[in-house]
Amino acid sequence: MPQILAVIALLLISTSLLGQQSEDIETIVVTASRTPVSIDDSGSSISVITRADLERWQSIQIADVIRNVPGVAVSRSGPLGAQTQLRLRGAEANHVLVLIDGVEANDPAFGDEFQFEHLTTDQIERVEIVRGPQSALWGSDAVAGVINVITRRNPSASNISGFLETGSFATQHAGGRIGVAGDGYDVGLDAGYLEADGTNISREGVENDGYKNTTVNLTGRLTASEHLHLEFFARHTDFVKQFDAIDTITTGRPIDADRLSNAAQSYFSTNASLSGTRLQQELKLTYLDTLQNSVSDGTEVSAFGGEKLALYYQANLPLTASDSQHLTLAVDHERADFSQQGAATPFGDPNQEQRLQTTGYVFEYRVAPSAALDLSLSARYDDSSDFDSVTTFRFTGSYAFKRTRLRGSVGTGHKSPTFVERFGFFPDTFVGNPQLKPEHSRGWEIGVEQPLTERLSLATTYFNEQLEDEIDGFVFDPARAGFTAANVAGRSKREGIEFSVSAQPSQSLDLSASYTYTDSTQPDDAGKQIAELRRPKHLASLNINYAVGRANINLNVTYNGTRYDLFFPPFPQPSERLQLASYRLVNLAASYSISPRVSLFGRIENLLDEDYEDVFGFNTPGIGTFIGVRAQH
Repeated sequence: MPQILAVIALLLISTSLLGQQSEDIETIVVTASRTPVSIDDSGSSISVITRADLERWQSIQIADVIRNVPGVAVSRSGPLGAQTQLRLRGAEANHVLVLIDGVEANDPAFGDEFQFEHLTTDQIERVEIVRGPQSALWGSDAVAGVINVITRRNPSASNISGFLETGSFATQHAGGRIGVAGDGYDVGLDAGYLEADGTNISREGVENDGYKNTTVNLTGRLTASEHLHLEFFARHTDFVKQFDAIDTITTGRPIDADRLSNAAQSYFSTNASLSGTRLQQELKLTYLDTLQNSVSDGTEVSAFGGEKLALYYQANLPLTASDSQHLTLAVDHERADFSQQGAATPFGDPNQEQRLQTTGYVFEYRVAPSAALDLSLSARYDDSSDFDSVTTFRFTGSYAFKRTRLRGSVGTGHKSPTFVERFGFFPDTFVGNPQLKPEHSRGWEIGVEQPLTERLSLATTYFNEQLEDEIDGFVFDPARAGFTAANVAGRSKREGIEFSVSAQPSQSLDLSASYTYTDSTQPDDAGKQIAELRRPKHLASLNINYAVGRANINLNVTYNGTRYDLFFPPFPQPSERLQLASYRLVNLAASYSISPRVSLFGRIENLLDEDYEDVFGFNTPGIGTFIGVRAQH
């Protein structure tokens, strides 16, 4: 950690002497508001990862790239394909809403979490990360923020491209895309395949845990007339991942076993946009379908299914000719389904089907009283089939003077209990609690962005959030000698500071760094605030990119501080809180363009061969080397 802070300090000192002007390009985001808005006009904390960033870093999984974003903590329980959780500002993993081309991708059958381990970077054009309570815009899952994944779009001309990559752990990665474009339409088809023998998840044993992933992505746009625009999106992923069992008799840790999951995930959306003289209307239909089977020693033991069907209507009305005032009204209707199948035992019957319906009514008003000031007010009323109705709000402001921009926001959020928390059934392990109440949050932030020169800028944000009725999924139930879920009495507290710096010492050299301090606590049985699990207090990253001629070299360093995890020794011993050691990951990537259409690339992951665990007892990969070729026409 001191080494990274020293690098950041050196960066500030050295780049403060640079002064040549660089072109400032306005960036439009589509997640911080119900309508597209410039980052400079938003009071929320926003980070954007572009296609150019992904090609420089070369990471296979998007989660490894998002590690660089301030306020984001990543926990991965093993090699490629192992469960990967992202937490924003100390919140829980299912407090982050994930959108893929407008489809809410949080899985009702997976605790309302998005499974980041199955999202590769090759089909992604852009990722927007909005931090802070966003329920007033996006509903229940957006308690801590929103991550919007936008897949690649076809350019104005027809094209074809592909890549092939191989490397450590018997990794084979290939993909391609075909795009067709004409007068008023475009269609893009992407396909990718990823396979790896993996590494051993458990500390003991020698069995590697492999992974396979096949993903197909289809997008299209049609300009039917001057005022009518149509879009569609379809995505399907099949994966098989191997994993280890937990030794409940002797160690309480993972142990080699013949276990695997095979699953299918499908996403679909279609929407029509109608624009009149002033009023703009949009109607969108989305669908999510997932099915995951667990297999032990060649026999299927359980299956979980999730579906979400949603219909959205939105009307946007500029209230002035200059669009200095803007009104948005929307109605969101969602139906979520959960199913579980498995063999009945004396402990109970897991077979079930559950459903939840929610209708949300959204109001957003944006106003720019002057060229320097932008304000927004949002409110949402959610009417649920299973819970009391709830109203959330959000207020944001952004003010620019000279070279400084101040921004801030305050808002509330809510999270409905998941199907698994309410009805999940795992014999001898977990039984759901149908009496759970929704979680409610309130948070605010204030930040400042300050360019020191035309090539050096700083940004700092302080955030403070409180969560009531937090759901704890590891509450021991003596009557069943197993675990259940319960609302925690009192308030959980999260506060911290995010700091980032970006610099361009020369046309060839780009540098960026970030540091986040997060204090995330929840009350224990005695009401004392204790640190929440898997939330490091200290996070940092440093990225250095050097481009010269046809070559590009990228060095990326991330730091994960100490954090607590929960260990469950064999019964009847009580659970233990353990501290996991801090670690640093260093990745080095390089590429070279042989011609305008063909390039070679390679990288070394975990360059220092760091031995670390994100989750207690679950090994992660050591050093790995990879090489590939990319071509386009």
